[in-house]
Amino acid sequence: MSIAVISKKISNSVWTYVSFTGVVYGAGGLLVKKLTNDGIDPFTITWVPFLIGGTLALGTGFSRGQLSIASVIPGIILGFVAGGGPSLIFNYGYDELPTGIVTLLISLGPIFTAIVAHFVFDDERFNSLKGTGLVLAYVGVMILTIDSVGEKGSLRNILLVLAGSALAGGAGVLTRYYIQRHEAIALLAPNMITGGIIVLILTYAMDRDTQPPGGLATWHYAVLFLFGIQAFLGLLAYFHANQLGTTGQVSVTGYFLPLFGVVGGIIFFKEETSWQLLVGGALIVVSMALIARGSKVHPAITSESA
Repeated sequence: MSIAVISKKISNSVWTYVSFTGVVYGAGGLLVKKLTNDGIDPFTITWVPFLIGGTLALGTGFSRGQLSIASVIPGIILGFVAGGGPSLIFNYGYDELPTGIVTLLISLGPIFTAIVAHFVFDDERFNSLKGTGLVLAYVGVMILTIDSVGEKGSLRNILLVLAGSALAGGAGVLTRYYIQRHEAIALLAPNMITGGIIVLILTYAMDRDTQPPGGLATWHYAVLFLFGIQAFLGLLAYFHANQLGTTGQVSVTGYFLPLFGVVGGIIFFKEETSWQLLVGGALIVVSMALIARGSKVHPAITSESA
C-alpha cells in the first residue's frame, strides 16, 4: 500500500476522532450551562465527571491490560496542565467574568498551540493557511460573543484565564508528545483522576461548592454520571486523534464549543438568532476548514519522521 493511501486513511481516522471529540465537548458545554443554571457550581461539575471518567479509564485499561507504570508520571503531568488545571481556571473564569470574554480568551488556545508546535514538531510548521484560519476563527468567536465583551471584568481574572488558555495551548503539544510514547487509556486514567482530585481539593479549599436551594435532585446525579461517561469518551477520542494527526488538526475541536453554544442556545434555551450568530458561525466553519487543510502532514515528512 502506498504512503499516500496510508496517509489518506490516517487522515480520515483523525477527522473521525476530531469530529467526535468536538461534538462531545460541545454537548458537554450545554450540560454545564444547564447544571449551572440549576444552581450547581461549575467546580463540582468538573471534579465529579473527572473522577467518574478516571475510574472508567482505570477499569477499561485494567481489563485490556493496557495500564503501565511508565505512563503514570506523564499522565499525572497531563492531569495538571491539560486536565484539572485549565478546567479549574476556565470554570473560575465563567464564575467571575462575562461568558463572552471567557470564550474569547479560551479560543486563543489553538493559537498558542500552533506557535509552540511550530518549534517542537517538524510536521507542524506554521503556514499562511493555518494562520488565516486561526485569525478567522478568532474573529468569528469575537462576533459570536460581541454582546458581552463590553461588560466589566477584573483585569486579574482576565489575565488568569488568558494564562489558562496559554497553558491549555501548550499542553496540546505535550499531549501529542506523550501520546506517541504511551497507550491512550494508560495516560487517560492518571490524567482524569489527578485532574479530578485537584479540582475537588480546590473546590472546598476555595469554598466554591454550591447546590440548588432544595439540594441535588435525582436527575442531577444521573446527568453528572452521564457527564463522566461523556468526559471519558471525549478525552479518549482526543488522545487517539493526537496519536494519528497533528496538534493543528486536533485544535479545531476547540471551535465546536462556541458553535454548539450558539445552536444549543437557540434550540434548548430559546435564545434569539441574529446576524452575529450567522456571520460568526460561518467564519468559524470556514476557519476550521482552513486550519485542517493547513495542518495536513506531507507524506515525505511522515516517512522521514518514522
